[in-house]
Amino acid sequence: MSQTIGELLRRAVCDLKCGGTAEPQAAAQVLLADLLDLPRLSLFLETQRVLSTPQCDAYAARIRRRLQGEPVQYIIGTQEFWSLSFAVNTSVLIPRPETELLVEHGVAHARQWCSRHAAVHVLDVGTGSGNIAISLAHAVPQSRVWGVDISWDALQVARSNAQYHAMADRIRWIQGDLSVPIRETIPQVALCTANLPYVTAAEWEQLPRDIKAYEPALALCGGEDGLDPIRRFVILAPEVLASGGMVILEVGWQQAKTVMEVLWQRDAFVDVGVERDLAGIERVVWARKR
Repeated sequence: MSQTIGELLRRAVCDLKCGGTAEPQAAAQVLLADLLDLPRLSLFLETQRVLSTPQCDAYAARIRRRLQGEPVQYIIGTQEFWSLSFAVNTSVLIPRPETELLVEHGVAHARQWCSRHAAVHVLDVGTGSGNIAISLAHAVPQSRVWGVDISWDALQVARSNAQYHAMADRIRWIQGDLSVPIRETIPQVALCTANLPYVTAAEWEQLPRDIKAYEPALALCGGEDGLDPIRRFVILAPEVLASGGMVILEVGWQQAKTVMEVLWQRDAFVDVGVERDLAGIERVVWARKR
């Protein structure tokens, strides 16, 4: 049965609220705007527009998926990050706004490096959808980037995103565990970024259904204290870093101090530091190689 945009939105918001869905109004609007290929603002300018029965049915199917807990980003298949659009599916973690802080610091270091060198080599470990690697390549044209992930399916998403953003010729994707597969196959890099799994065992049990049932546990679970992958990464990172190169890590709530201590324990690193995100959480830890 055909309905107007206004009628569809009112019903969807009501259903999502009754279903206990987070941010029901935003979810209803985004799902409909994407379906109709319209900006969200246009929905309010066309509330009396009548949609066809197939359009109404397709929207109802999207609302049912959201009621079952599926994240909006997976339903529409995209997520914005660093002002770029990235394809996402259940093979990759949904990019979060706080990770833009890591990119911000990476871009600053890469540009500083380029002021003294003709090019900058960048390695992104645990690349997932490729959002960090592609954002760095986009912001720093002199960069040559490698993205590594243990998941083959994740790398297919990253490759597709690189092609969409015309970065395929500047980024090489490699499957493997941390920096192990590329230690002897690429030049030493000036910048190594990593958004590795850092959710603790206790935190995993408390995560909402939207995350636990849909986002890949491989990209989230970091062991009992959440730092197993990060500790291994810190051991391996000096082998791929050039002298004066920087490693930048995203970490979880209350993990920054421990990660900084792990970095200080490696004689290879100096100038260890931390930055807070907009929520005041110490989110990004960095260190420079001697």
